[in-house]
Amino acid sequence: MSKFLSYYNLFPIPDPKEFLGLASDKEKGNVVTTLARNVVVVLNISTQKQILSWSLPEKLSSKVIFDPSSQKYVGVFGNHALRLWDVDTSDVSKSKKLKFQKSIAHLVETNQEALLLYSDGECQPLSQALAARKDQVEETAEQLALAASKIISKPSVYTMPEGHQVLTYFQETKATGELQLIRLSLSTGNRREFLIKREEVRLTGYAVIEGDTAPQLLTIWSDKRIFMLNLAERGFERSPGQFVSMLAELNVESKMSVHGVSRNFAAIYGANYGQEGASLLVYNTQFKVVNAKQYFKVYLDFSRLWAGDEHILLAMGQNIAAVKYRMNQEVLVDMLGSQLSDTHLTTLELDHINEEEHLESVIKFDGSTNPINYGLAKKKLNKLVATSNLEKADGRELAYEPPELVDQELSDLIKHHVHGEVTSCENGLENVSVTLMSNFFDAGPMNTAVQALVRQLERSGAGEEEIIEKILTLFIKTDNAEHVLMSLRRYSNISERMLAWSLRYALDKNVQAPRINGHAKGEPMETNQSNNELLNAVLACSFDATAIEDHLRHRLELPHVIHLMNHLYNLASDPKAQLEERPNRDSSLVQTEVQALQWFGSLLTSHLTLLIISKDEGLLHTLTKWAELLSFYQESLFDIANVLPLLTNIVEQREIKPIYSTTWYGVEEVVLY
Repeated sequence: MSKFLSYYNLFPIPDPKEFLGLASDKEKGNVVTTLARNVVVVLNISTQKQILSWSLPEKLSSKVIFDPSSQKYVGVFGNHALRLWDVDTSDVSKSKKLKFQKSIAHLVETNQEALLLYSDGECQPLSQALAARKDQVEETAEQLALAASKIISKPSVYTMPEGHQVLTYFQETKATGELQLIRLSLSTGNRREFLIKREEVRLTGYAVIEGDTAPQLLTIWSDKRIFMLNLAERGFERSPGQFVSMLAELNVESKMSVHGVSRNFAAIYGANYGQEGASLLVYNTQFKVVNAKQYFKVYLDFSRLWAGDEHILLAMGQNIAAVKYRMNQEVLVDMLGSQLSDTHLTTLELDHINEEEHLESVIKFDGSTNPINYGLAKKKLNKLVATSNLEKADGRELAYEPPELVDQELSDLIKHHVHGEVTSCENGLENVSVTLMSNFFDAGPMNTAVQALVRQLERSGAGEEEIIEKILTLFIKTDNAEHVLMSLRRYSNISERMLAWSLRYALDKNVQAPRINGHAKGEPMETNQSNNELLNAVLACSFDATAIEDHLRHRLELPHVIHLMNHLYNLASDPKAQLEERPNRDSSLVQTEVQALQWFGSLLTSHLTLLIISKDEGLLHTLTKWAELLSFYQESLFDIANVLPLLTNIVEQREIKPIYSTTWYGVEEVVLY
């Protein structure tokens, strides 16, 4: 699962038409930006500072890159000359100009050595190209005509599972408008061409994405269809490959920028569908879902994408924007959406995609899955029928409890050991299945209507974050505390916005504090102890401290902050207090203390101004208690530091010397004169 954490403008672009692209730098966190055909700037993405810059004497024909082999920056001038310079170079014009007879289309980044991609499709490592440049005998006029007839774009190098590398790039013929993907093996020289074309539709976005076994061609078309083509060595698929999903979030009539962010993830920028503005999406090519969005107020035709060091850089219009994102490895199953097996599909199965690119609806009757509550029925019968005249069940003359009640007990037993529940159907044992749960405390929906709603969302393939947004909003607005608790326990991937809203809801259930001029009195707050279970369930959820601060500042007021700080203090100081177990966190005193400290730090950061100007006596008392507790932690660190040398000696198997030496004094003869 991926999340966008922050967005900010990184650097202005003087002229979008002159912008050539972005490339990785020597230092991690920096990016080499070719702002114009004669201006190169090295920027730090996190600090937004300019590290280096050069004004070049001639116009560049492709973006400048850093070569790891020679530890120099390389630029192509006029398609027929190279210059190499290092960090200490102040005047690039003093660097030697290396001329080539062949037309150079691009410089390609790799982890070992930069590659030269010529306009005729040939590729050479930089060192070999420099050594053989004088042996080139191509005619200049022919090379100029070749460079003018084709547009080569998006060259990238990928490593196959076998260890060899392949180069992929797109080649557009200006005369016919045909677009081809070229796959070139760097070890064998084997070259394959894929014509990217479909009848009666227009191509709006394309890129090569790194896959699990081989790179994949991703194409987006004007009919909203996304196609994927595997570029394996022995692949026999025809371009554009297989139809995998529909893109409904963006307007496919406008131009799109597509770029591979990491393995199985692609960034897509385009205009919003049916409204103004634009959006940046992260699309997962493995599960075919969109799981991160960043909105922009204005859509701009000019856009370039680049990814590196947990940032996606978007050059649009006259600005370079940086969007920080995070990949959560532990919630990949949540991104798939459904937690149910295929046997849970009751009436209408999901749409399937056939080879002719049409959607099929397969209707399948699977029987009624609504269990009868025999326990409730038995209670009603007991009220109507006198129990004294009824005989006890013995299994021979009078049957035992009905099988449905046994199934319910079996479901409780399974849940206790494997975190699951049994779903039974009337059609036979073939329709009985077990649904695994990620949280032991997940009791499931409390009624049939909520159960149908939740399972419909899960069955539709929606991700956990999307499901929790919908059902939590519904349950909070309808003041359904039981199902709010169920939602928090059933799903683990909860956005920081919904987590802050749930925290406010839980605190509203606990806090009823009188106010004077917007501030709470110093009197003890009335709390509802029965709602501490809901509050602790919210506090047990994992969150990102940076992402939740704005939402806490928006949702929580001073009475909520004071009550929450007191509650967190009890969790951190009381040995009996313990948060419940979560799928990504064990239930222990240490984990409870760590979680309480993380929440307390987020509260301090989000409400710092309010805490400074407040004169609330209860708040001062609470902060004093926290100061004493943190002082205790600090003193404990000093005690642990004294034990560190002893632990180091034990690990390194050193002999421990006695504290006091057995030699108390020594006698030496010294000649003074």
